[in-house]
Order: sequence, then structure tokens, then C-alpha cells
Amino acid sequence: MDELHNLHRPEDLRQAFRKYLKRHGIKHTVARRKILDAVLELHGHFEAEQALNLLHEHGHNVGKATVYRTLPLLVDCGILKQVRFEVKQAHYEHAFGEGPHDHMICRRCGRITEFASEDVLELCARIARRHHFHVTGHRFQFFGLCWECSIRCPVAALPLPSETEASHRHTRE
Repeated sequence: MDELHNLHRPEDLRQAFRKYLKRHGIKHTVARRKILDAVLELHGHFEAEQALNLLHEHGHNVGKATVYRTLPLLVDCGILKQVRFEVKQAHYEHAFGEGPHDHMICRRCGRITEFASEDVLELCARIARRHHFHVTGHRFQFFGLCWECSIRCPVAALPLPSETEASHRHTRE
């Protein structure tokens, strides 16, 4: 999986997927190749339905079940990463050619902002050392309101009271 991190060319990724399928005794079908090509066209975070829609736009008659069965293969192969943002459907993003990053998710409009932070990586390493743990990956997400949504509804952007403030207010009432 780590060898895919430096692959950027579609043909290299197609070859890696073919090798993965062969190694696992899974047929390399035209539908799977078309699904891989479609997800390579998608950028940012996308859902299975977006890959399916793109396939149909290109005139490929690939079934929904085939797309939903192939995406986990692409994740297991290391071409895609599955990310969840507290919504029912999974989102995917390319796993190749990109360093570690994390996400901020707006609870109002759903905007996903990626960020990379050496501070997060250092904190992760420090905590892992403290617990004698070997980290192979991490997921760090902020949930809140993006700038535009916080301006549209400033009351929603107010910080929640701390536990002591809340209990103090409760005792006065």
C-alpha cells in the first residue's frame, strides 16, 4: 500500500490495481477498470453516487452494486482512502500523491476544509510514545461552522458555556 503513495500516473495506478486483484484472486473486469478511471477523474472528497453518476455521464452501464463493491477494493489496494464525516454515506479521496492531512467539517453547509499541521503530527507522535503505541494512521476532525455560516448565523457560532458556567447558571435559577 505504501508504494502507491508516490504513484501519480493513471497507468501506474491501473497496473497496481490489476496486481492487487490478481494477488487476491479477484477478476479484473472492464467494469472495475471503468470505476477506477472514473474515481481518478474525481477530485477532493466524493461519494459512491458521484462515481456512479460520472460513469453514467460517460455512457458506461455499470451497476450501483458493482460500484459499491469496487470502492472498498480500491481502498484496500491503497488507491483510495475512506473518510467519514458524521454522515451516513462514506466519502472517498485519493490516497496517492498526498501527505497526511485532516479535516474541518461545517455542520451547517457540509463544507469540508482540509488542512495539514505539523503540530497535529507531533502531538500524535508524542501521545503514541507515551503509550508505547505504533501509529499507522490517524483521523483528526473539527466540527463546527465555516466562516460564511458563522457570519450568517452569529448566535450559532457562540461558544458553548463550560460545565462550571452551566452549573453556576443552574444554581442561580
